[in-house]
Amino acid sequence: MLANFRGSNSAPAWSPDGKQLVATLSREGGSQIYAIGLTGGDPKRLTQSSSIDTEPAYSPDGRFIYFVSDRGGAPQIYRMSPTGGSPERVTFTGSYNISPAVSPDGRWLAYVSRVGGAFKLHVMELASGTVTPITDTTADESPSFAPNSRLIVYATQQQGREALMTTTLDGKIKAKLSGTGGDIREPDWGPFQR
Repeated sequence: MLANFRGSNSAPAWSPDGKQLVATLSREGGSQIYAIGLTGGDPKRLTQSSSIDTEPAYSPDGRFIYFVSDRGGAPQIYRMSPTGGSPERVTFTGSYNISPAVSPDGRWLAYVSRVGGAFKLHVMELASGTVTPITDTTADESPSFAPNSRLIVYATQQQGREALMTTTLDGKIKAKLSGTGGDIREPDWGPFQR
């Protein structure tokens, strides 16, 4: 599960307008978040720390980039302007929080928190900061919101096998998605089509 807290060239994410890509790049001695314009050119460094900064994710309105950093001693979720600047810490519950995903309506942040030795899906209401643990599994990964912001898909393990699950935001209704098994990693919703 430590692979989710990546420290090399990884975790690309497109801006909502499709004009910029942010990614974790290992340059200048550490893993930092860089922006790369659609037309190319040199990547622009957005984070300025000696820590590992990774897993960037845009807010749907493009106002923030959420990311994971160990700048406080352990992985936590922060946010900053898409042009860089001083990051603001977002998660305060738990000592190890990774894999941020912001709902399309901008109201919710899903992430994975290590609780004891288990990795569990949590949801935070961004306006209030209220955090709700969602799952009782122990190896949750890669949350992704449905286009309507009402469901989350995530990878986990059930009965020793990898599984793809959906859950409501309160965790009351869960469903395992059918599949043949195998290596299940990093699920994501497709674009909404009318």
